[in-house]
Amino acid sequence: HDLLVSFQQLSDDWHADYEDSMKADGLILLGYGDYVDYQPKLQKLVAQGTHFVRWGAVLAGQPGVSIGCDNYAGGRMVAEHLVGLGRRRIAFLGYASSHYPEFFERYRGCESLLREIGVAYDESLQVDALSSEEEGYQAAKALIGRGVTFDAVFAASDLIAIGTIRALAEHGLRVPEDVAVVGFDDIAMARFCNPPLTTVFQDTGRAGELLVDTVLRLVRDQPAESMMLPAKLVVRRSSGA
Repeated sequence: HDLLVSFQQLSDDWHADYEDSMKADGLILLGYGDYVDYQPKLQKLVAQGTHFVRWGAVLAGQPGVSIGCDNYAGGRMVAEHLVGLGRRRIAFLGYASSHYPEFFERYRGCESLLREIGVAYDESLQVDALSSEEEGYQAAKALIGRGVTFDAVFAASDLIAIGTIRALAEHGLRVPEDVAVVGFDDIAMARFCNPPLTTVFQDTGRAGELLVDTVLRLVRDQPAESMMLPAKLVVRRSSGA
């Protein structure tokens, strides 16, 4: 099999293009933005009989087959780690809605752990952000501008965390002495941050193998199921451990 790479925008009518061209036996989909807008396109692929698998949240009743990380468990790991360090006012920077289900599962995992130990989550500590340094920077500035007390930030991605650390420094807040910061993804840059970033590792190497194996099974009309890979907490200095 040959590999064809195509970069598409969410607004593009790529599912119709695929139906017309039929130049690929199967599709591996990476990245999707707003899932509520993306889902109808997946349903169209199912209706067309397209062989496809995607990297993303594994959801009940979703169209097609997905390979993803256990985002909920990852969120719980982060909360448990921060609580163990004495942090209770944990801000979450990232969208916390069904439009962005991976971020939402991370938020839900964190909130559930806090609830179990009797800490009611303060919704004023959640600020919407997409996965970029600039979004993290602006979200952290918005959080600080609210005047709420917080002693930790759980950033929904490492890029958000990197922007957060910059904003905190500009406002005289030290990481981790004043505010612990934890990200998610364990990108290569995470260990080179100042301070090095505590984060949650997603095994994207194994995910790539499973995505290829799954799409080949589908092309051969063999059964394939969605799978969640385990998350792993990687502790570095930014959380104060």
